[in-house]
Amino acid sequence: MKVVDEEYVYPVEALEALKDRDEEELTHEQRIALENLSRHTKISDLETLEELHSEFEEIEGLKTRNIYKLLEVVPTEESTVRAIFSKERVKLEDSDIESILEITNSIETE
Repeated sequence: MKVVDEEYVYPVEALEALKDRDEEELTHEQRIALENLSRHTKISDLETLEELHSEFEEIEGLKTRNIYKLLEVVPTEESTVRAIFSKERVKLEDSDIESILEITNSIETE
């Protein structure tokens, strides 16, 4: 399969898109994604996600894919943030990790 275009979406948007489809139309991978998103989507309010996104954009060095991963996982521990960035070429300073945790700990998750 060749990827023609790539677009980032919030986890709740992906969940809704999969829920809107007839279950018989879903591929095996899409069924697994639906199950995982149903279990692990922590923030279902788009407005909250957009606010968090803009706060993460203020942290220097975070790329779009990093921001969407943070919004998917919503880390509350330093070790989780470090794990998210372990394979990235981004070098996060301790102050950046603290900023990320301040943002994610300031919200209510489901």
